[in-house]
Amino acid sequence: MTKSDKTSATGGLTRRGFAAAAGAAAGAAALGFPWKPAIAQGSKKLKIGLVLPFSGPQAQIGQDEKRGAIAAQKLLPTLGYPEFDIVDGDTETKPEIARTVAAKLIDQGCNVLIGAFDSGQTIASVQVAEQKGVPYVVNVGAAPQITESGYKWVVRNFPTVPMILNDAFANQTLLFDYTKKAPKTVVILHTNDTYGTIVANNAPKLATANKMPYKIL
Repeated sequence: MTKSDKTSATGGLTRRGFAAAAGAAAGAAALGFPWKPAIAQGSKKLKIGLVLPFSGPQAQIGQDEKRGAIAAQKLLPTLGYPEFDIVDGDTETKPEIARTVAAKLIDQGCNVLIGAFDSGQTIASVQVAEQKGVPYVVNVGAAPQITESGYKWVVRNFPTVPMILNDAFANQTLLFDYTKKAPKTVVILHTNDTYGTIVANNAPKLATANKMPYKIL
């Protein structure tokens, strides 16, 4: 049995069970999973911590994602999934706050964390969950290093930047083939944050790998 199959100080569930339940609360994919989490007899109700930007520039996104979690909280028990409580953790759209929030949620007894939309905030907060042995489901953060750093307690529910770029180039190729037209040059406009920087750094080499017909300036 590997560490990923063992129970830990997270309420009697296996890491896989936590990840599945958290993915369900995050919205989307977990609804299609063919699992019924095995909760140990006598264990307390699952407590899920939301590491999200409820204030600051990304506040609207965090609030929208919480609505998804609340919808899942109401829906999933009717489908036979275990009931769970939701605990908010406001990152204030700041990576340094996200790390503190993750630690606070764990101290409050959260069995699993979900977050943090923004890649920079996610990178900061998953480190805390990994250190504490608490499962963390990445709901959006697309920076590939989040799930390519050897963490044992981190899973993702969203594609990485290279996946997104490869899909974009594939769609562009279809468009160019259909219209018989293609640009000669392209300029990348991006935000100066973790996600935007990773996109800008990966786009040129992936464009070459996908044999795009234009030059990136």
